Amino acid sequence: MKISVTSPSFSKNEVNLFWNADNSSNIDKATLIEHTIKYGDFDDITKVFKKFDKNDIKDTWLKNIAWDRRFEKINLLIARVFFDMDIESDYFQRLESGRFKDKVFVR
Repeated sequence: MKISVTSPSFSKNEVNLFWNADNSSNIDKATLIEHTIKYGDFDDITKVFKKFDKNDIKDTWLKNIAWDRRFEKINLLIARVFFDMDIESDYFQRLESGRFKDKVFVR
């Protein structure tokens, strides 16, 4: 599912999350969810949860964000507030990247 940045379902403030996208750009749902969770403020994240299915958001979050230690604090917030998970930050250390199927080792 592609979503137009200029779609009437998005306000001017929501479009500003995608400052680097052309006004006529179509952004897929997973990218919109991921980008908003990573770089949006609490209100932006709340809007995403109102607009999209919670299961779709959780799938995208687990696959693309939850394992990324750079976003540990926001992941803890997302898990506790939006997914009602009773976890600590060490939960995320056990997750593997959903982006890569094969592990790559650099020597």
